[in-house]
Amino acid sequence: MLRTALMMLALSGMPALAEEPATPRLQTVDAAVGPLMEAGQFPGVVVAVMDRGAPVHVGAYGFASLEHAAPASPETVFELASLTKHMTALMVLSLAQDGELSLDDPLSLYVAETPEAWSAITIDQLLSHMAGLTHRFEAMPNGQFQLAYSTDEMLASAMATPLQAEPGTDWRYSDQGYFLLGLVIEAVTEQSFEDALRARFWAPLGMDQTRMLDQSAIVPHRADGYGVYDGELLRNRRVWQFGLTSHFGVTSSLDDLMVWEAELNDPQVLAPDVIAQAAEIQRAFDTGETCERWGYARGWWSHDVDGHQITSHAGYSGTAYVRDMTSGQSVIVLTNREDGEGLVSPLAIAWAAGHAAVMDVPETGLTCWR
Repeated sequence: MLRTALMMLALSGMPALAEEPATPRLQTVDAAVGPLMEAGQFPGVVVAVMDRGAPVHVGAYGFASLEHAAPASPETVFELASLTKHMTALMVLSLAQDGELSLDDPLSLYVAETPEAWSAITIDQLLSHMAGLTHRFEAMPNGQFQLAYSTDEMLASAMATPLQAEPGTDWRYSDQGYFLLGLVIEAVTEQSFEDALRARFWAPLGMDQTRMLDQSAIVPHRADGYGVYDGELLRNRRVWQFGLTSHFGVTSSLDDLMVWEAELNDPQVLAPDVIAQAAEIQRAFDTGETCERWGYARGWWSHDVDGHQITSHAGYSGTAYVRDMTSGQSVIVLTNREDGEGLVSPLAIAWAAGHAAVMDVPETGLTCWR
């Protein structure tokens, strides 16, 4: 009963946060988010719709913690999960731009004693999920994650995991590949992955709430995590601690990610060529009637639609990011309900919110494969 009451309060009693009084267009965004939030049993949602790096609509709905009735806000810190990958890719591409590495370099140049089967794997294959590696690779005794993994344990488990295909011959989404890219970054910069990204990106941009996931840290404004199991909303109990998490471990707030989006739109720290390279399709897929071309780039899905280049990605923790690189419009969605089969996706909220704010995307999103 308490959870139901809190959810009803979240949907009916919390207006969107906006610097200016709500306009009919912004009210339309709220109206688009509300039903999807309710249908998806999202405890808390924050949404930013942006135009050329400036916020058009900033909305906060529901709760960062149901137990404490703590409202979600642009300051709430969420786990980004796989949205981490585009930051990892941009870091690698920046190092390549600086001449610190080449995308054609073999992985073995940066990771010692790699298996013979990895000898043909290149940095660029890792970026585009074309290295033939599997997705999950962490050791799971009895089918369960351990409570903690060191980076050395993760690497040993990765090395013991068989290839799924010959490098360069097939596409397979791979956390394992982006974990290995984190090792490359650490080898080149001689810093931890977190310190390297903070020094290169986060600190110069003033992204003070952005850091790597640390289950033992006291993090102001951190959201509690939830999931839907057998139709019921419950705590998700995701308390595992991993050493290197270049594949899923960045945590951040909507406030910080709006700064990040402004940088991607008008780069001052990043090189424009690096941002463009990250969006270049590396593995194209068969396309249906709604896209001219689509596929995986480097840390992003990328779509060519009606003269627009649109990149997107989601994170399992309940996050989504859509960028129209042609128009400069974008949507960022952060939630504290993990994704799952048959559930409303955070990307559905992103597409609907963007469409409601007159972003040139379909209300139900791009379906390039149909």
